[in-house]
Amino acid sequence: MVVLAAMKVVTTFHPASSVVDSLKFRLKDEQPSEFLVVAKPNRLDIYALLPEGLRHQHGLDIWGRIRVIRAVPVLSRSSISLLVLTDHPEPELIFLSFTVNGAGSTGITVTKYLSLFEHSARPAEFCHTLLIDPSGGVAVVSAYTGKLKVVVLDQDGGYDRDFDASITELNLLDITFVSTSRDMYTLAMMHIDYQQRLQLLARDLSIEDLQLSPLPSPLLPSLPVPGKLFSTAMDDDGTPTIIYIPSYNGDDDDFEGGILIIGGRKIMLYDFVDVETRVKRESRKKRADKRKTAGDAEANAKEKGVEWKKRKARAAVEWPWAEVTAWCRVDDKERKYLIGDRYGRLALLSINLSGGTTLTLMALGETSASTTLTYLANQIFYNGSHFGSSQLLQITTTPSSALDAPTLPVTSTIPTISPNALNSHVLGRNDDVSGYIVVGMGSYLTELESFNNLAPILDAVLIDTDGSGQNEIVTCSGGRSTGSIKVIRSGADFCEKATVQGLRNVTHIWPLKEMYLAPDYAHVVVSTLQETHVFRFDNASSISSINGDKNTGFITDLPTIAVSNILRRTRNAENKSDYADSRFVIQVVSKGLLLLEYDPGVRQYSRATELWTLEKFADPGKEGLWKGREIVAANINASQVVLALNWGRVVVLTLNVDDKRFIKLRERNFVHNTRDAEISAVSCLPQDPAKPFALNIVVGFWTSKHVEILSLRPTDGSMPTIATTPVFSSAPRSLLLYNFTSGDSKLSNVHLLIGLTDGSIASFVYRNDQLLDQKLVSIGSLPVTMRSCRIGTRQTVLACGSRTAILFWEKERLMYSPLILKDVTAAAELSTSAYPSSIVLANSDGLVFGNVNNFDKLHIRSIPLGLNNPLRVTHIPALRIFAVACRCVTPARIGDLEDIRGSIQVFDDISFNKLGHFNLEQGEEPTSMLSFTTNSGSYLCVAAVTLEDEDTEASKGRIFVLEMTSNALQVNMSVATSYDVKGCPYALTSVNSMIAAAVNSMVVIFKMDTGSGNLIMAKIATWNHNYLVTSLVSRGDIILLGDAISSISMLRLEDNRLHLIARDYGALWPTCVELTSNSTLIGANSEYNLYTFGLQNSGTRQLLERDGNYFLGDLVNKFLPGTLSSQEVSLDAPMQPQQLFFTSAGLIGAIIDLADDLALDLTGLQRNLSNYIQKQDGPNHTKYRTPKNVRGRSDADASSFGFLDGDFLERFLQFVGNPQALKRIMDGQSEPEKLTISADRIQKVLESMQSMH
Repeated sequence: MVVLAAMKVVTTFHPASSVVDSLKFRLKDEQPSEFLVVAKPNRLDIYALLPEGLRHQHGLDIWGRIRVIRAVPVLSRSSISLLVLTDHPEPELIFLSFTVNGAGSTGITVTKYLSLFEHSARPAEFCHTLLIDPSGGVAVVSAYTGKLKVVVLDQDGGYDRDFDASITELNLLDITFVSTSRDMYTLAMMHIDYQQRLQLLARDLSIEDLQLSPLPSPLLPSLPVPGKLFSTAMDDDGTPTIIYIPSYNGDDDDFEGGILIIGGRKIMLYDFVDVETRVKRESRKKRADKRKTAGDAEANAKEKGVEWKKRKARAAVEWPWAEVTAWCRVDDKERKYLIGDRYGRLALLSINLSGGTTLTLMALGETSASTTLTYLANQIFYNGSHFGSSQLLQITTTPSSALDAPTLPVTSTIPTISPNALNSHVLGRNDDVSGYIVVGMGSYLTELESFNNLAPILDAVLIDTDGSGQNEIVTCSGGRSTGSIKVIRSGADFCEKATVQGLRNVTHIWPLKEMYLAPDYAHVVVSTLQETHVFRFDNASSISSINGDKNTGFITDLPTIAVSNILRRTRNAENKSDYADSRFVIQVVSKGLLLLEYDPGVRQYSRATELWTLEKFADPGKEGLWKGREIVAANINASQVVLALNWGRVVVLTLNVDDKRFIKLRERNFVHNTRDAEISAVSCLPQDPAKPFALNIVVGFWTSKHVEILSLRPTDGSMPTIATTPVFSSAPRSLLLYNFTSGDSKLSNVHLLIGLTDGSIASFVYRNDQLLDQKLVSIGSLPVTMRSCRIGTRQTVLACGSRTAILFWEKERLMYSPLILKDVTAAAELSTSAYPSSIVLANSDGLVFGNVNNFDKLHIRSIPLGLNNPLRVTHIPALRIFAVACRCVTPARIGDLEDIRGSIQVFDDISFNKLGHFNLEQGEEPTSMLSFTTNSGSYLCVAAVTLEDEDTEASKGRIFVLEMTSNALQVNMSVATSYDVKGCPYALTSVNSMIAAAVNSMVVIFKMDTGSGNLIMAKIATWNHNYLVTSLVSRGDIILLGDAISSISMLRLEDNRLHLIARDYGALWPTCVELTSNSTLIGANSEYNLYTFGLQNSGTRQLLERDGNYFLGDLVNKFLPGTLSSQEVSLDAPMQPQQLFFTSAGLIGAIIDLADDLALDLTGLQRNLSNYIQKQDGPNHTKYRTPKNVRGRSDADASSFGFLDGDFLERFLQFVGNPQALKRIMDGQSEPEKLTISADRIQKVLESMQSMH
């Protein structure tokens, strides 16, 4: 028996936000002419540089992980060629053409995909890069060890031809062009030789001979570089960088160009060999060649020694900070450079080559840790980051912030000078000093714009902290100097403009105009549980109460049920109804109706008649049937009033304005199960916004918990039921039969919306007197009230319950968007001269006026932690706190030891104020956390490791329990018990009220023993049948473990012993796993694949059967069950969101389960869509999503299975308006590929899918 997992759709909730590269380019004679390209891991964004700032022009998704982007420096009037290098796991060079049309619109197209993949080659360890020579004739790619790919470009910067050039420099660190011509190019290289020495040299590249010169170029022969100046780590941050420095007129005569080396403890400038020395060396080389031919061993050894004679740098300056991660040129003469280190410390390097050579390093300030720097113009530059928010920054001439602190910290052993002393030092130049470090007070950087970044997400929790039913995500994000907690919620933007304090228990709000057709509202009527208040807008900053005389104006000593402006209804010559503007207002209270008229002279409402009581509607002789009744619900439109009375009566009225009398048009009594049906809500909103009357009214009932739509079309005065809803789980509290499309005479977008007392909203499509497509969405647990509202040009509905939501029509479907406000009891639209297109809300403090924007925006709140990098986060509901495990690395200079400290920090779960702090022991780092509660209190179990040597396996760890006590201001933490382990405790989970810990190759089960009055950790079981257990999750008594260098195993804890259920014996290399049920799981591995497994019963034993495999293209660090957005639940829902996942690039994705029949249809759609796009010279989607391993694609996996690409499927919606393309996709390439599902059904399914992420 095989337990099959449902087909899953992988979609993007928040795109990857890490920035890997950037560049600036310009076009000739175009407006705008300058652009910034920002490369994220799988996307390019192009911005125009305008005087007012950056404006997004275009975006392009890239199938592959972007490593480098370069522009071909061929100046064109309207287009430019961009080259993108992707790396994992199959390197590829993508040629793009960016074009600006005459009207200013832009476009970007792919012109060629050049695969660089080779099966037998070893990927480059240090230098995976792309460079283009300054003339735009050649591009060089370093992707594999011992080999360069040389791409010859045509005159427009496009692809012409390519060839491979072998190099003997196997451990290449960096490479750059130093001189170019159409016949011969020279490349400078820095590498580590076989004796672990750093070498700098140049080689000539011949396009004609299709090779690099076997001997170093005379321009720069092999030059040893002091290795002690560079980091021994040699990772992405520790790799040195070489920069070509050309010579110009005005430079010293002996300088003919050189190489600047950055990335070590010193910045060094080495100049090229001058012409005279080159001639001498060439002569010496010829003599040496003769001696070699003659076999003179002694002469050969001497020549070798001369070759390795140390050569002194022309100039050098100390680099007092950490490893360099980014740099960029500032000026066209290439004499000034911005340089940033791994902790975001930025400096400006100036090179002076006249009258001696001087390197001046000026500290500027701190930024987010840079991965890329691009100078734009006017002292403004772009700082792209992986570990923090990317920034648009400006360099100021004087300090702009942090004036009391040094610009950047510099150790006291390195001499520095102040900015004021710089000129005197330069003028009185000392020949023995070739470099200066300038450090002042305060930061010289001003942030102009910030771009939010969630990367890297190491951990996350999904939680409803305020009990509103609206989930939020809390992530451990950032790193280095910009660690942070990110709080993510989805919803509309509300911008508060004004408040009115002191109103309590508000139940309803109605805006009023001076006349029905007036453009703006002038008054607001507010009803509480006991009374009514009336407010008038006096000016932009003033609102006053005009309750007036309760005997001549509004009834204010009772709560108002409904109030509205109305039109004047008259009869024309044809005895048909006409409607004219009027100043009349109708107020409905429980005792009856009141007609008022607005007097513009005194700006007051006065009664036009006395209170119209219910007895006045009785037919002669039937007055008794109306006695004792009162109005329980009411609704008013431009010409009709609908009243709901107790004991199940509905009455429809109209107003005869001439004699100011209310006329009863229809009535109906409802009886359910031989008893009077109590009515909970009524609505008479016209479905056609152009008409002042409704043809249908809606009635909801308390006890029967259903809703009926009544027709007002019959001429006999009856109100028959034309549609009835099913019975709900709770009673309806508010109703709307609403058309979301203005000017829709066909009534195609009419929906019945029902606010229920349990906090849900039910929706139906109303078409041809039928209720279709029932859906439910929850906005909390309190009864829901709804009001129609026009915000800007949109027809929307405001729904208030435990939280507030906006319902609107978009992408041909009804959408729900939470409003990030709590405790809203009533809402209404409002538009005045001071508050155009606004809304007014009531909360526990009073009224709030403001604007709603960005209906479906993702709100990201950042709690900065600086050098405290968050690794793990957990929520402790009993104390209403978040506990965050942090790792703090104190920045050190390259080559110096960094101080590493671990801590547990505690934050309030609403305000995120810091409430407590617990420091781990010296050298300890937290690896995992688990909270639990006993009768004696709340506890936090923490796993920590002591790293003594990074090159060896951890052998010392500790698992300890913190007892947590709190008061209003702080949380105290003390160690209740501790247990030392011989290894790294990578993960913790709870199973059967016990704690399971993954320690190196073991799983250990601990029981919390409180028998003696003290908390004691007792080891009761172990499992030691793996290599390196780094992932651990549980469900009931089942434990799923991920072995980082093997695969996954499923265990059961039974009778205090661990038993193997099943295991996978393949080489999976999992990084993250999660149980989706007792028999199914989902996970991710180090090769950026997703996979699913299901338990298979095979005779007397069980096996793990892989039933899904998919290349995601990003490293997943966490799976969480659930979803962030408010989810509608359809009674026949074919899709259900199940999981969120979080990646190192800042991507948040959603996993959606599909019903079997729909899965088959969408699988066919993905196949046909992939074939269609590939035939249009697009990339091969099937190949891209095929699971990968370290050697590329596996022959065993011809394509992905068990997963569908939701983002790719949604591209189908782009072809809905293109009948020809649509037909080709639906028909496929053959009769068996023809889709049986209709295009309309696909569109509906995909639009529903879009609402889930």
